[in-house]
Amino acid sequence: MKFYTLLITVIFIINAWAVEVVKVGVYDFPPYVFVGEEATGIAIDIINEMNRIQDEYEFVAVPTTAKRRYSDFEKNKFDLILFENKQWGWQSYPVVASQVFGSSYEVYVTKAETGKTQAYFSNFSDKAMIGVLGYHYQFTGMQAQSEDKLNVFLTNSQKNSLGLILNDRGDITVLSMEYLNYHFTHYPDDKNKLLISDKFDQIYQHTMLVRRDNRLTVKYINTLIDNMKTKGALRFIWQSYGLDDPN
Repeated sequence: MKFYTLLITVIFIINAWAVEVVKVGVYDFPPYVFVGEEATGIAIDIINEMNRIQDEYEFVAVPTTAKRRYSDFEKNKFDLILFENKQWGWQSYPVVASQVFGSSYEVYVTKAETGKTQAYFSNFSDKAMIGVLGYHYQFTGMQAQSEDKLNVFLTNSQKNSLGLILNDRGDITVLSMEYLNYHFTHYPDDKNKLLISDKFDQIYQHTMLVRRDNRLTVKYINTLIDNMKTKGALRFIWQSYGLDDPN
């Protein structure tokens, strides 16, 4: 009898100290997330850092897609998502935004040609535009588009969108400056092949979205972000991808 009592006590103690798993939604959004056989990228490095600096939660990446992320959230497939903004279609969902931990902007990109200037970006109505399925763009009114809306051809990644431009299969695409800078570190010759707009499609603030009324609170997430900022972890992660400090 004493043995079983001791066993139950040990099990209770183990359960009491068990780390709670928090599923983190990630979708292809280079260089923040590269989805392949195993997800990699800045977001994955941040998840690993959050696991390193605390032991109350275990953050685990769960792949989704830009288009499917809302329905996957509704199905409780994840409770936290990084590099998001409530204005990207999350207004009606039970999420709370963390403090801003990085900022960026998106620009218009076209193939460089003799005589082509910034005036080329002044009118999109006669251009074959290229975007990514599930992404939100200012020029579309911040709506995630499908192929039958506007004159926009949709790919499944920024990499493919840029590839179409370089191969003369579209007029203009919209890319994040982080993705362009990351691309240029690997393909520096492409910089001279492209004309990049001086104007932005949008400037955005990166936050983490946490499910409301969850044990994991936005206050806890903000504490982790403060820790990573203070110790230079975020800066180190960005620099490891050849990028400037996100702040």
